[in-house]
Amino acid sequence: GGGGGGSRSRGRRSRSGGARRTARRSRSRERAERARQRSRSRGTRGTSGERRQAKQGATSRSRERRRHRSRSQSERAKQQQQQPARRTSRSRRRSRSRGRRYSRSKSHSRRARRRSRSPEERIPPVDFSDYEPSPDGGGWYVYKKTGKWKYHPETGLYLHVKSKVYYVQKEGDPKTFRKIEDDEDPVVKKMKQSEEMRKAIQSTEFVKFDESGNPAVQDDQLAVVEEAVAHKAPGPDPKPLEMVREEELRHEGRVQKWDSDKGFGFIVAINREGEEIGKGVFVHRKNVVGSTATNPINLKEGGKVAYKPGEQDNRPCALEVMMLGADGKPLPIHAGAQTLEEKKKSYYVTAESLGLRVHAESWPGLKKTLQDRFVSDEAMEELGVYFAVLDGHGGTQVADHAAKQLHKNIMNHFRQKQVQPASRDEKIKLAIKEAFTQTDKEILNMAERKKFELVGSTVVTALLHGNPKLGTALRLVIANLGDSRAVLCRGGQAVAVSEDHKPTRIDEKKRIERAGGLVLQVRGAWRVAASTNPNSMSKSARREYQGLAMTRSLGDLYFKQPTTLSIAEPEIQVVPLSDKDLFLVLATDGVYDVLTNQEVVDLVLRHWDNPEEAAKNVVRSAYKRGSEDNLTVLVIQFGWADKNVPKYLEKRSGTLGVSLGDALAGVSKKGSGGDIFTVSSSKKPVDDDVDMFG
Repeated sequence: GGGGGGSRSRGRRSRSGGARRTARRSRSRERAERARQRSRSRGTRGTSGERRQAKQGATSRSRERRRHRSRSQSERAKQQQQQPARRTSRSRRRSRSRGRRYSRSKSHSRRARRRSRSPEERIPPVDFSDYEPSPDGGGWYVYKKTGKWKYHPETGLYLHVKSKVYYVQKEGDPKTFRKIEDDEDPVVKKMKQSEEMRKAIQSTEFVKFDESGNPAVQDDQLAVVEEAVAHKAPGPDPKPLEMVREEELRHEGRVQKWDSDKGFGFIVAINREGEEIGKGVFVHRKNVVGSTATNPINLKEGGKVAYKPGEQDNRPCALEVMMLGADGKPLPIHAGAQTLEEKKKSYYVTAESLGLRVHAESWPGLKKTLQDRFVSDEAMEELGVYFAVLDGHGGTQVADHAAKQLHKNIMNHFRQKQVQPASRDEKIKLAIKEAFTQTDKEILNMAERKKFELVGSTVVTALLHGNPKLGTALRLVIANLGDSRAVLCRGGQAVAVSEDHKPTRIDEKKRIERAGGLVLQVRGAWRVAASTNPNSMSKSARREYQGLAMTRSLGDLYFKQPTTLSIAEPEIQVVPLSDKDLFLVLATDGVYDVLTNQEVVDLVLRHWDNPEEAAKNVVRSAYKRGSEDNLTVLVIQFGWADKNVPKYLEKRSGTLGVSLGDALAGVSKKGSGGDIFTVSSSKKPVDDDVDMFG
């Protein structure tokens, strides 16, 4: 009845057609039928009063359950307050049992992993900061956390202490290691050679010499000396010359002030009566004998010290400082380090000790100013001897700074990486690259402050690395930026050991174009193009360009900022020297623009025993050939190859245009120093203009 009423009401509201009303009625009948079937399946629902009573009963039951639940919770809380100790002990027992089960499973898994790991799967820890120097001084570093591993930084070897097995990182994949089972492996041989060198330093006995150059009296001659002293004339004993020299060099003083945190202080000199003389002298912890970065030695204020006066950064300072005991002798903390330092200095090498003959010649040529610089025979302590030739452009500031600082930075990075005479080529190359980068950063920072953004310089360096005193063969390490060149004479033939960085090199041209730069031909020469003033607000000023004749250099700020076109990463070659190698020539592009490599070698070979004449011969010849640039040549003749020179001179005597007898005498024929070249007398000095184009 309800369904029909609903359909009639809807029918009255909607009078839009009989078909639509019929459809609505059929749908309402279907809904009513479904509702009746659902009520029939659930059973009789009862009247509305019955339904109301059932709902109230369900509500009261739910309230009862909630009250019971709250009552049980309050009772449990009271029980827990009354018996806290019992609950705590139970929880502890449960946690202990869980911990035992966890530790048992963990230890079981550890034992399983230990059993399953084979020696080939051992991976040494590679973080160098976790290692500390071995106390035996053998060059090894011990893993601080467990002591199960040792690391040899000179060769890159890792040693598993328990199994005595060596491991080394695989090339190209630092996460994997190669196991070394053969003692004849080259890396193991290098390590043993390094250990022998250290033992030799520690066990070497030194002989003192008097002023006349004769050895001082030794222990086995002491008896003879004492016998002679017994019959000497009466009078005061004369002091030995060696002791007098030491006393003259060393002064005694007292520590006036010392800052342990900063590592420096002041020492004031004292006389024999202990009275202070003059003002305090600065002393740094690094000048205390035996003090190192890992084991610093601090001076004690008011303590007595012995020191040598010296200078640091043009300021007076105290060197080789040692604390003295009550007996006036150095404390034992300095004794071992003093002996080791003396032994280390005895292995320093110079050009003279290596048998080198060196001379550099530098002329301005047709230019008004000389912007070339050179460094000759700069000793690198026990690591070899350093040489360099620099060709500045736009000014001399960059070449001056690099000539003074580059070799110092190289030495600092050698010490940081613990480079030794027998170190690997890769370690040497990395240290030199980092030193070049550091020097260039210093120059760029100064260029912004002192306004020489347009100034730059090429550089070619040669390091004779090695030490014959320690049984290490010499290697020639060449590093170059720009178009200055190093040429080696090998058996009378010229061998270029560096390659110029010019815009015509395909790889350099592609690198500059990938960086967004331009390589253009300007006035017949190829140049790297960059804006003269990239930071200018004027559009016309930004469109004015400057050209650089090389693709790598020191300085040249506008070619590195904002876009890096010229870089300061050197190309490095390591060349083992042989008996065929006679000499090395370092020269700027002013020489090689007009002379070939072989011509330079032939000119030097005329004066093979006189480096000064050889260098002058090359410079004169380049000038007469018509070079318009500064001319700098540095000749390094290898004295150990003198015995091999005659046979190579004989082979090239026809080409040199000089007889073998004259060449061996070191004198060439009249007019043979460059007279074979001609030069126009109309040449005038050339202005050193910056290469500018719009």
